[in-house]
Amino acid sequence: MLPCGLAVAQLAAWPGRPLATGEPLPAAAVATGVAVTVVVAAALLWRRTAPPATLAVVVAALTVGTVGVSADALLVISVADLVALYGVAVWRSGRLALGGTAGVALWQCALIAATSGVTGEYPAEVASVVIVYPAVVAFGRARHRWHADRATAAARLAEAEDRRNRAADTERRRLARELHDVTAHHLTSIVVIVSAAQRLGAARPDLAAEARAFASRTGRDTLAALHRLVALLQRPDERPDPVAARLDALAEGFRLLGQRVGVQAGEAQEPPPAATEAVCGITREALTNILRYAPGAGVRIRLATAPAGLELTIDDDGARADGPGGLGSGRGVAGMRERATTLGGTLTAGPRPGGGWRVRAVLPSPSPAVLPPAAGVAVAAGRSRRRPGSAQVIDAALVLLALFAPAGGLLAAPGDAGPAGAPVPLLLLVAAAHAVPVGWRRRRPWTVLGAVAATAWILPVLIATGVIAPAHGWVLPAGLGAELIAVYAVARYARRHDLSALAAAVASASAVLAAGVTLALDTPSEQDIPLVFGAGVMAAVVACPLGLPILLAWLTGWLVRRRRAGIESREHDAVAASTAQALWVAGLERARVAAGLRAAVLRDTARVATAADAGDLDQVLTSARAALDAMRGLLNGLREEASGPARGDHEPQPTAAALPALAERWRAGGRAVALEVRGAGRVLPADVDLSAFRVVELLLAGDTGPVAVRVDLDDDPVRIGVRPMPADAGGEIAAGLRARLAAVGGSTTTAADGLPEILLPGTVPPHPDGIRPDAARESGRGRPAGEQGRAAGSDPGRPAGRNEEVASSPSA
Repeated sequence: MLPCGLAVAQLAAWPGRPLATGEPLPAAAVATGVAVTVVVAAALLWRRTAPPATLAVVVAALTVGTVGVSADALLVISVADLVALYGVAVWRSGRLALGGTAGVALWQCALIAATSGVTGEYPAEVASVVIVYPAVVAFGRARHRWHADRATAAARLAEAEDRRNRAADTERRRLARELHDVTAHHLTSIVVIVSAAQRLGAARPDLAAEARAFASRTGRDTLAALHRLVALLQRPDERPDPVAARLDALAEGFRLLGQRVGVQAGEAQEPPPAATEAVCGITREALTNILRYAPGAGVRIRLATAPAGLELTIDDDGARADGPGGLGSGRGVAGMRERATTLGGTLTAGPRPGGGWRVRAVLPSPSPAVLPPAAGVAVAAGRSRRRPGSAQVIDAALVLLALFAPAGGLLAAPGDAGPAGAPVPLLLLVAAAHAVPVGWRRRRPWTVLGAVAATAWILPVLIATGVIAPAHGWVLPAGLGAELIAVYAVARYARRHDLSALAAAVASASAVLAAGVTLALDTPSEQDIPLVFGAGVMAAVVACPLGLPILLAWLTGWLVRRRRAGIESREHDAVAASTAQALWVAGLERARVAAGLRAAVLRDTARVATAADAGDLDQVLTSARAALDAMRGLLNGLREEASGPARGDHEPQPTAAALPALAERWRAGGRAVALEVRGAGRVLPADVDLSAFRVVELLLAGDTGPVAVRVDLDDDPVRIGVRPMPADAGGEIAAGLRARLAAVGGSTTTAADGLPEILLPGTVPPHPDGIRPDAARESGRGRPAGEQGRAAGSDPGRPAGRNEEVASSPSA
């Protein structure tokens, strides 16, 4: 509507009014003026989408109009360059806005010199250009920050909404990891040890006593761990113990099981609570795997601060021994990797050169870009001292604006300074004293208002004492802009906004009374009117002309403050509501899991220690298996709920072979998806097969337009290309892609067409520490769970009773 309004006002003012009154106008000038008006108004329609081009068109058109039409004819449309420059400042970078300001200001100064000549008024015109154009850009940059703040608030709200939607699943996954740790560390060990003692009881009767002692001690430890878990479910904000102490406690527990565990964690800085939980969870899982596959091996745990972040390394000597298989949940390495990637880190696991096994996790340190509040304020303050920001430019421009009317009038026609010969500089000093306090309007609005109200009386005092002639009293109402700015500042920025209406009353009373006294002092002496009476009459006369603008200034500031505060309050309330909802949902999940633990797991675990104290190994084994079954039932239920509803026939299983079905599902939704798969049918590692599907699914979900997908399964590495790549303004797709690639050792590269291409390893990738990929397949820990079971069952060195015991256990 702004371009249309400017065009209508310009055409009505010129050439409409002269033509309506019958004033003759040159046809060429009319045609030029109308054409310039239409072009400028049309260009301003793109001031948001293409502001630099709009500014260029407006400047060119106004140049033609100034040359082809008289100077005052296009007065209304001539403000279009300010509108276009404001659009550049709002919608483009600060550097571009600064360059545009310099260019347009130079153009305007040159245009004034070319059309009006360099006369005595030229310096004042140049000064107005230097003041107005930077001020317009400063207001535009302030608006730019407002839009940026709103975009940030919208992103926070979207993140909070996403957290709320994922709160239940996230909490289920976290609790599933915790329950898995308890299962692997405690209950599985009891089943293994007691089963072995019963099987070998005839040959080794001493093992029964050791098994009872172990079951009693570990059962109590398990019960204590479960009670702590239930307590943490009720108090999720409880800070954990130091990471070194927790690692020592873990190591001590596994030393009691016969492992030789050393811990070196003194060099590492204390990580955040989330990283501490990840470190302890990864360590517990790694030690459990070592106990299962290499019992008695020496283990070294090292936690240190590295350049890449917090580095956790767990090495074992790899002394293989026949250990029971099939008791794990199949989430060992995957669970450890999930803990690391959740925090943005990486995890690798595989054989070490020369034997043994290594688990290495790197968790990123907190970003150094996130500064403490004091540091952030210091940096901002230093930056503002080096280069003024838009707020400082606006404040300076408002000071000059408040000073412009009185100073301009004095400089344009200084005249006689008065009977006492007071120089014009004194009047300029009075006007400056009245306007300069406006520069502190944001930080001290009430103080600024008091200073402006007080300095309004300097001129009446100087007139009353004869220093300045009464004829110069016009300087007072000319400086009314300072009162307007001060009152607006109080309504907009003052802390006690409920008292801001007093600002309008104070400023109005001061300005009106000062003007009344000034006018009364200018009354001819022959009328012999008392000063107080004359001042009262004159104050009543000027009350409306002076008081109404002040009241409107206060109302404007009050409305702006109310609107902005309402927007920010709604944004804050929406984020708070979503966050509270997420916490409430997560709390429900914790309460549900805690109830499940109390109902079954705690009861059966308590029976383990009681039966062990009574010497009843059969009851120990029965209770341990019952607790294990209850724990795994709760664990599996959490995983199934976290993974969502069961897939129907219309939803493909997440493998590379299901990519055509995935593309067909998108086509059924109305999207054009072209899919080319080379080497279909190739057998890939399970995690790579899943990752190929998830990568394509992630990239397809990032946009809605036509897309071409090419998947080459013949090559090693597997190559995936999506054209065009989806837009990713918020970085969500890039973050998901990094996590997916980190989980399988994938990477990105640039294809021949210059666009990104995703690479996934077609075989098991080599370990960064020199671990052989084929060794991972030869090791039981590098095989899928099914292959481990087959290998264990076909091992000629394994006693037959071991396999039978595992097959008959509940975990089989």
